[in-house]
Formats: sequence, C-alpha cells, structure tokens
Amino acid sequence: MPDQMTPVLSDSKEKIQQKESDIKMHAEREQSKYPNHEQQILKGNFAAAEGSKLSRAGFIPAYPITPQTTIIEAIAAKIHRGEMDATFINMDSEHAVFAAAMGGAMAGERVFTATSGQGLFYAHEVLHAIAHFRLPIVMCNVGRPSIPWNIWSDQSDSIAQRDTGWVQYYGESGQEVLDTIIQSYLLAEELDVPVMVVLDAFYQSHTSENVWVPSQDLVDKFLPPRPEKGNGIDLAHPKSLGGMVSPEFYEDFNYSYWKDINKVEDLTNEIGQKFKSTFDREYGAIEAINIHPGTKKILVTLATITTTARGVIKHHPDVGILKIRLFKPFPKKSILNHFEAKQIDPLKCKLLTVDRNFLGDNEGALMQEMRRALYGHKYQIHGVYAGLGGKDMPPDTIEKIIVRELKDTDEIIWIDNE
Repeated sequence: MPDQMTPVLSDSKEKIQQKESDIKMHAEREQSKYPNHEQQILKGNFAAAEGSKLSRAGFIPAYPITPQTTIIEAIAAKIHRGEMDATFINMDSEHAVFAAAMGGAMAGERVFTATSGQGLFYAHEVLHAIAHFRLPIVMCNVGRPSIPWNIWSDQSDSIAQRDTGWVQYYGESGQEVLDTIIQSYLLAEELDVPVMVVLDAFYQSHTSENVWVPSQDLVDKFLPPRPEKGNGIDLAHPKSLGGMVSPEFYEDFNYSYWKDINKVEDLTNEIGQKFKSTFDREYGAIEAINIHPGTKKILVTLATITTTARGVIKHHPDVGILKIRLFKPFPKKSILNHFEAKQIDPLKCKLLTVDRNFLGDNEGALMQEMRRALYGHKYQIHGVYAGLGGKDMPPDTIEKIIVRELKDTDEIIWIDNE
C-alpha cells in the first residue's frame, strides 16, 4: 500500500511546487509593472489617506461625517504611529475645519482635509474665501446627496460647489484617487488655487481594490516641498489679509483668478504626462474609450459609473465612453480636440450624459456643461438621470441606456423610473 501511494503523493507535491512557482513568478511580474511601488488592497478612503501622507501634508483639520470619516481616522492613526509628520486637529464643525485650513495654508503649510454631503454644504462660505485668497489647499469629498437624507453615492454635493472657484477632479478608482491627490498639490501650488478630489460614496470609499502605492522617494521626486512665494503670513513682515476691497480692485482680483483658472486644463494634461514619466500611469482632463470614426453613441460619465460602462461596451463596438476627470473648469478644449482627431461626425454620433446628480433643474450638471462646451458644434446631446442617491448602476442599466431609441435631444430620460 505505501508503494502504491508514493506516486500520488509525489505528483501532488510537484503540483503544489509548480503552483507556488507560478504564484511567485506572477508576483514578481506584477511587482516589475510599477518599480518602487507596493501593491496593497485598500478601500478608496484609505487610498485617499495614503495620498495625503505621500504628499507630505503637514496640517490636517478635520471633522467626521459619513461616509468620509475613515479618511481622517486613517490619517490620525498614521500621525499617532509616527508614520506621518503632520498636525491633526479635530474641529467642532466643517465650517471651522475650512476656516482652520485657510489659516494653515496662509501660514505656509501644505493642508489636506476631507468631508462629505452636509459637511461640504456647511463649509460653502469658506470655500469661496479659500479660492479667492488663492490658497493651494487639497481636499477629498466623498460624494453623497443631502435631502431627502441619504448617505449613499451621489454627486450633487460637490457639483453644488462648482461656482466656488475650486478645481474639481472625479476619480474612478482608489488608484486614481491616490494618484490625483499627489498631482493636485502640484497644480494647486503652481497656480495658487484650491482643488477638490471627489470619490463616490461606498462604491469607491468603502470598496477594497488593488492599489499600487508608490514609495515616498518616488513621490518626493515628483512633488517638491510647497514653494515659498511671500504671499502668506510672515511675522517679520506683517501684512493685512482679507480686508474689504473696493470695486476698482475687486475686478482686478477676479481677472487674475480668471487668467489662472484658464490654465488648469492644459496644466492638468501636462502634469498627467509628467506623472506618467515618473509612475508609468497616465492621466488627463478626459479619458476616451473606444471613440473612433464609426462610433454611433458616446456615454459621458463621471467616476465609478465609468467602470461598469467599460465592461458593457465590450459588446457594443460602436459605443464609446468619454470619461470626464476634470469637471471644473470643464475641459472643453480637450473634448473638442479629441472629437476632431477621431473624426467624430456630429450628425451621426449621439452623446448620452449620465448624471448622478439632481440640482433642481431640467438637465443634470454634466449635460449642462456638455451643452455649454459644445455649443455651436451641432452635436446631439441626450440627458440621462441614473444612479441618484446611490441607486445601483448594474450592467443592465448601462445596457438600457445604450439600446434606448433616441429621438428628441431635449428629452430628459430618467432611466430607472420608466
């Protein structure tokens, strides 16, 4: 009996050894994919916290609010363990959080914070102040709606702040959130403008993914310390900040801001290229998927809806995706340049904007921005409301959007309520 069992055991042992060898080879191959990185399984919120640490944010004022809380909890834990050299202050409200962030940035610190929903609404007044003080603060907003009361995924909270002067990026994955936070500091400190990085509640904030976390040395190579520009608090040279401005100078302040905000789109693309040269991952103001001269429909998306749509269009070779990464200021030039390069015929290709927001108007914000950007170019733009308040957006819903017969461009489709 032992002699009969030996070949079986030997065969089993060889299979185990081969499997172990295959796993090791796969791990080595994956590790070589991004040198000086460590692959980790992270929820989106923890990826955001990792991004702030790698960016060497030095001042973190914060207040907990679902579903953002674990971002600031993770940062607080990193500081407590000595992994992050920063000052963490738990404030008594979101209004106070952003007031403290404003003071920290004026004092020359690299500031990071995070919020969500009503917390962002409560800070609305201070958001305006931060932008017009030209303070390069980076924050994360975990998108959720307000009333009716809801803590699930929606983009109405961040989009409601689109006129405060903050740059807005929307991330599709935990990897993109981490990478975008690092890139955001480079843009913010180049132009002296604040940046909001938005991720979807729960689908992204609380879902674990494989995330490549770069080494600190690699990030330091890409993102230098915050530059000294002499426009902040300096005890040796006192100055007044925030005084009343007469009409003749108020316009000068806004004209200066207007000139710089118009640099954001090009600088986003430039920073994305620079990021690729260091980290081998490329980003831009937009991402185009399967857009070519034969494309008949293009889904215009923000954030995690894009991931589901990527899978669905594999079965629709004539359907593409236009992912908007930079939402504010809206990347008009990038869109038009890409459509022209891909020879998209406005009369043969229909655009379907998928809005996970309702702001009390006929169209969603994404459709409004697309119509404004493409005004005069005769593109057929159809508006779709879907996934509001965290309602699931499975492949079947994307399929319904794609196969629906489209006629009147002024028709607004509530895809889940038909």
